[in-house]
Amino acid sequence: NQGDPVAMGKMDKAVRALCLGYFLSGTEAYAEHAAVLLRAWFLDSATGMNPNLAYGQAIPGICEGRGIGIIDTASLAGLLDVVGLLEPSPAWSAADRQGLERWVGAYLDWLLTSKHGRDEAKAANNHGTWYDVQVAAFALFCGRPEVARQTLESVGMRRLAKQIEPDGRQPHELARTKSWSYSIMNLNGFLPLAQLGRHADVDLWNFATADGRSLRPALDFLAAYGQPGP
Repeated sequence: NQGDPVAMGKMDKAVRALCLGYFLSGTEAYAEHAAVLLRAWFLDSATGMNPNLAYGQAIPGICEGRGIGIIDTASLAGLLDVVGLLEPSPAWSAADRQGLERWVGAYLDWLLTSKHGRDEAKAANNHGTWYDVQVAAFALFCGRPEVARQTLESVGMRRLAKQIEPDGRQPHELARTKSWSYSIMNLNGFLPLAQLGRHADVDLWNFATADGRSLRPALDFLAAYGQPGP
């Protein structure tokens, strides 16, 4: 209750709505306010967040921060995609864009080199999946395609082959108390990875091991337990 996740969630939701509103209506006021929120969160020296999660998911009296806290910024990958809708607006300048690219680049470096980042990269469940989503998306956003490609090329054998069984089960997520939501959460990380792969010449949509571990059986497995349509 004393950290930043709630505030970040509100910023994320507002910026997405404003960017889409601007894109669909051309109303400059939407772009202007989205730019204000983005500058306040990322760019202004007085209010901007530091590009790290050194204190992510800290436990008072036990630890100052943990690698698993990195999943709290998973939504930023999608937010950066929506920010691109502001490009035609004079409210979002080249300097703003470059400043955001620098922030994202600094955060990417922290993810790749910090102990917290290295710990999360080793995670064998949804945490590892969403770590890869962030690294790939941030690398593409700030002009480091080689980092994105290296990450995405490892997803098939490092993540999909080890987290999805031939029948589509995700054992690491099924072991959790809330196995349904965690299975969906993990799959919702694999899908943007496959989409990001299209920008790095890495085809994860059609990746499959010899025994059939791939995205399709994972989708089919969960679909069988979903609510039927009307």
